[in-house]
Amino acid sequence: MKLFSKIREMFQCIEIQIAERLNTTEASFSITYAALPTVKTFQEILGIIPDRDIMTLCLINDSGDMVQFTNHQTEAVNYDALVNGLDSEDSINVRIQINKNVVDGKFSIYDYESFVTDLLLRSPLEIMKWFSSRLFGQESLMFEVFDYDISFSTRTMAFESSVDAMFRPMVGRKQRLNACKDTACFYNMNTFELIPDDFIIQGVVRANNHLHTLFGKLATILSLVYVSSSASINDNTINLQINGQRTVNYDLSITDVDEDNKWQNIYTWIFTDGNPTDKALIAHNVISLHCKFEALLNLDNTVFEAIRTNYNLYLRNNVNQYLDMKRDIAKFIQDVVAQVGDYAVAILGKFKNNLLAIFGFLFTVVLTRIGSTQKWEDIFTRHTVYLFEAFIGGSLVYLIICFFETRFKLMKTKKAYDALKGNYKDVLSEAEINEAFKEDKLLLDTEKTTKRGMIGWSIVWGTLLVLTIIVIECFTVNHGLITWLWSKLF
Repeated sequence: MKLFSKIREMFQCIEIQIAERLNTTEASFSITYAALPTVKTFQEILGIIPDRDIMTLCLINDSGDMVQFTNHQTEAVNYDALVNGLDSEDSINVRIQINKNVVDGKFSIYDYESFVTDLLLRSPLEIMKWFSSRLFGQESLMFEVFDYDISFSTRTMAFESSVDAMFRPMVGRKQRLNACKDTACFYNMNTFELIPDDFIIQGVVRANNHLHTLFGKLATILSLVYVSSSASINDNTINLQINGQRTVNYDLSITDVDEDNKWQNIYTWIFTDGNPTDKALIAHNVISLHCKFEALLNLDNTVFEAIRTNYNLYLRNNVNQYLDMKRDIAKFIQDVVAQVGDYAVAILGKFKNNLLAIFGFLFTVVLTRIGSTQKWEDIFTRHTVYLFEAFIGGSLVYLIICFFETRFKLMKTKKAYDALKGNYKDVLSEAEINEAFKEDKLLLDTEKTTKRGMIGWSIVWGTLLVLTIIVIECFTVNHGLITWLWSKLF
């Protein structure tokens, strides 16, 4: 991609004064009227600029007359009024100003050397604010570099001079920002909405990279911020607090912080895979103990190894606890399902016991009287029928009590089951709970079968009792209470 080299070629000039700042690019040069190109040439120059940027081109003659063009203007380019009466040796000053903007994750650099010079003259905090504003709301940012052969990238930004260059960020920037917000308390997040990944350079760098030292410094500053429990940046000082086995506070001058891969590695490890909160807590414990004897910026590689070793031990203990917990859950579910299934069998058992009681009472009455009389009406006297019907009525009441008792026990068992699930919400995710409890399928299937059994046996029990009363009323000479009440009422 070329701009100023193309202008040199078109205007036949050698010396162009170029000053590129962070958000603007300014250039100026002089030509004679004889070297003034055609209108078509101006249109070609304006067409080089991406639509996201606004280029203003001014032509000024010695009399102070001025003609101004922009790449967004709709009217045709015309400078006839400027050149009327000029001789071939009269000079024309050309001034260019380009206002740069971020659109679709892209930003222009028209003169890389002066852009870097301007950037390096600024303070680290000013640089961080500028990058924060450029990256705001972006997953990544590509700097399209004109007139300079360069190619390098960080995990979320790229500097490319090739027109066909493609860039795929190595981390999801918005997701990583949210993880940093949830894990560490950075009081200046609204001002410096950045992550170390924005400045950690990856891969091979083509051409001299003047930004390597600066980016390494910024990546280390942000790594210190997000590895700590809480942090703030005031003036030229980083205030850090690490809450571990002991609470330690540090006030670091930004000028004292240089690129440190150890801090960048700790940050990357915390926020890559696993639970960042758990990893951060373990890192805080190890760092707080180690820094009792060493300065925060003097950590060696053994600290990182100690952090990873402690985390592996933590995972091993957690896995054992998790497996024990799953075994306990499986045993509880097995016990609950067996208990629920027994409720239908309990109704059947009580039905059989009641049936035996009825037949026992009936045979006792029959055998007691059958020896003294052969007449049916003498065996089933009115008082005997009344007593027998009262016994059957009591059985009906017993049936209702047994049904509601079993139903109440079933509800209590389900509540205990739901309470156990609720207790694991702070330990397991919803997906893990559903997987451990098999989405309640076993309990629901058993409950459905049990309810069918309870209702079925209750219907059989009640129907048998009602039929017994009907037989007594219809087939005995001495009718029972129901016939007697019917005769009294009607």
